[in-house]
Amino acid sequence: MIIGACGFGSTGSSAVTDYLKEYNKFQVLDQIEFTWVSGVDGLIDLDYHVNHPHNRTSDSIRAIERYREMCNRMVNKYRSVGIPPETFTKFTDDFLESIITTSWSWNVPRTQGLVDRIRRYFYARFHIVSKWEVKHGRHWEGFPLEPVYLSVFPENFEEKARKHVREILLAMGADFSKPIILDQPFAGNNPQACFKFFEDPYAVVVDRDPRDNYVFAKTKLLGRFHLMPINNVEDFVKYYRALRKNQPYTEPHERVLCMKFEDMVYHYDETTAKLREFFHLPDNPNPKSIFDPAISMPNTQVWKRFPQFAKDIEFIEKELPEYLFDYTGCPEPDPSGKMFWGKSPKNK
Repeated sequence: MIIGACGFGSTGSSAVTDYLKEYNKFQVLDQIEFTWVSGVDGLIDLDYHVNHPHNRTSDSIRAIERYREMCNRMVNKYRSVGIPPETFTKFTDDFLESIITTSWSWNVPRTQGLVDRIRRYFYARFHIVSKWEVKHGRHWEGFPLEPVYLSVFPENFEEKARKHVREILLAMGADFSKPIILDQPFAGNNPQACFKFFEDPYAVVVDRDPRDNYVFAKTKLLGRFHLMPINNVEDFVKYYRALRKNQPYTEPHERVLCMKFEDMVYHYDETTAKLREFFHLPDNPNPKSIFDPAISMPNTQVWKRFPQFAKDIEFIEKELPEYLFDYTGCPEPDPSGKMFWGKSPKNK
């Protein structure tokens, strides 16, 4: 079983990981966000372009290039979780080789880069390649041309992609005899789209009151992350609504559980009971040993600490009423309580 704790950016999904970690039966691999599938130029993007071609060769050629470039950018990230660069690169090479239909050399049109400008200059200025090809009756395969790789409707793509993901997780130390918890392996707004790349997947999508999401980003995350637009509250409202309105995560699915971060804090017993039911768990043997709602309470109603944002909060309340958490009957947190980002302070 692969369990994904997912959110929308600073919406509290770590609370789920912290709670489940209180059981001894799970293996938690949350050192990094495992966005291999859902990230930009990841497996979902590659899948779309090689299995839904609409522009002859260009779709998959550029998608394969971008996938390889994405993997190259990830080398150091995955080195930090124990995968040597040469092993990591081999995983990518082996997977791409298994789905590539054919390859050849081409003067690929591009719009930037010194090397590309040099290629175009030599190709157009001296016609070396064209003259050689006419003389020898075959295609030139060296500079300034470069190899391109085509993949159109590759056979058993999903099976090979799942194997690829499994290899990476194994190299990270995954023990598939246990349920494995990953951080952000599925897109929070559309976890179902990622499921086909994992073995026995389940997603818990955690959301947060937009007032806290906005103020937390403007205070605790300022100088660290640009997860959302915060310089203009109108832009934030557009962003918040766009990620949630009519998105697939809202559709009922037996493998997707949606919950509010605030419910974990203020309705702890009822909400954790839903988690146990969803994962068929017995009673928690170590309740509040890692996820302690009292410690997380200062991460709620944070907008009340910052009166300078009062007008912005009024605008959010007016524009996003359906996403506001109902605090009726809930105590107000101690304004001197410590706000924190990510894992619980008890998650050592």
